[in-house]
Amino acid sequence: MAQTSQKQAFPLLFFTFFIWGSIYVTGKMIAADIPASLVACLRCVSAMIPLLFMSRKYLKTNIDGADRKYFVLVGALGYFLTIQMIQLGIALTGASMAALINAMTPVAVTILAAFILKEKITPVKCLCLVLALAGTIVITSGTSTHGETLGIVVVLVGVVSFAAASVYMRRLTAKYPAVLVTTYSMAVSLIFHIPVGIVAVCTQPVSVTPLSVAVILYLGFAGSGLAQYTWTKCLSMLPASTCSLFYPLQPAFAALLGAWLLGETFTPAFFIGLLLISLDVVLNTWETRQLDKERAAAESSNT
Repeated sequence: MAQTSQKQAFPLLFFTFFIWGSIYVTGKMIAADIPASLVACLRCVSAMIPLLFMSRKYLKTNIDGADRKYFVLVGALGYFLTIQMIQLGIALTGASMAALINAMTPVAVTILAAFILKEKITPVKCLCLVLALAGTIVITSGTSTHGETLGIVVVLVGVVSFAAASVYMRRLTAKYPAVLVTTYSMAVSLIFHIPVGIVAVCTQPVSVTPLSVAVILYLGFAGSGLAQYTWTKCLSMLPASTCSLFYPLQPAFAALLGAWLLGETFTPAFFIGLLLISLDVVLNTWETRQLDKERAAAESSNT
């Protein structure tokens, strides 16, 4: 049965990261028509429909008062600031570049967990940090405009904010279903998204076309709804460290789709950065699996 679940999980992981890679490309397609802050707002509003449907049986779950501040933190950092920064980064730089920088999320989560949750910092984690920084420096050196460099910095802010939110997500998902944590946190983010979206409508030109409507629905339903469900499903069938090994697929799919749909081209710096960041994710995941095995062995020997 476990082997069957694993066989089902791998196609789901490919599907999940294909969807996540595609949202960078589709978001770039409407960047000239709709302000990034409004896209982020409408994406989260539309995402509430599938999330409410998926979490409907958990909506009566009692939330401890002490945990409410963590829902606010996850909503503000993980689903407001992160999505705003990613959409802005996509508008400023290429879809492939934004996806590549965002692929460093697992490493950022590990590093921040060490500082916030006091998890052990190992030599491998230090090496991962060096690789992540090296990959970022190489990619930035290959940018051709100031706007691209600014876009990379903006996406990095989104990566760090989501990593910080993920640390608090760990606390919440230990007590509540993951889909419920996502739904409530996304709902909290709307408190911030909606005012920012209203300001964007009042101050910036907006061009509503059938394409922009279709893309926003896709970003919400597929990018934030369906992909979130399949990711949670994969985590229920495979260890999180195994699932994280697939993160480099996100920029790879974004690069292929960006070249096909947007005519994006890539410098040698992009591919060197892709190699460094992929190695970074693989090393980080490998060490996580080794530590989990050691912890499990220690617990079994104690019993």
